Amino acid sequence: DAERLVTAGDVYDYVRARLGDKTESECLSQKVFYKLRRALIANYRIDRNLISPDTNLNDLLTYKEIEEGWPFLQMFIDLETPDFIGAQRGWIGFKPAQVLTIREIVGRLIGLNATKLAIEVNSDENIWQRVVDVTVRQLNVNREDVQKHTSFARDLGMD
Repeated sequence: DAERLVTAGDVYDYVRARLGDKTESECLSQKVFYKLRRALIANYRIDRNLISPDTNLNDLLTYKEIEEGWPFLQMFIDLETPDFIGAQRGWIGFKPAQVLTIREIVGRLIGLNATKLAIEVNSDENIWQRVVDVTVRQLNVNREDVQKHTSFARDLGMD
């Protein structure tokens, strides 16, 4: 497919068509899952292969580890998170950490951040801005030079 993507507009149309097949809730769940997984890996040094939607949090961490690392996870994930209420009780939000799955945490994060996440949904403008961002970063060109009709080879000097 990449051989046929000659202009920035071609890339935009390609990405837009592929993202159009997903529902908003699937996109949000996936997006938040990956944010949470990156945060768990970075903050707790958990092997990424151990983290799936059905994984229980207590299969990955002790209450003490959760409590000590939770403030850092909250900063890293860049989303409002449910409170972790004490290692003695081991509660996250309204449910004991012992029985929380990653899927349940993702659902809670989506609920707490619905307004913020709705802004990040894959709108046409958002998709175009991402195409421009990648093009500018990869080809080291000026943002103003990237238009839908811009040819990567002819106009931006990509070999």
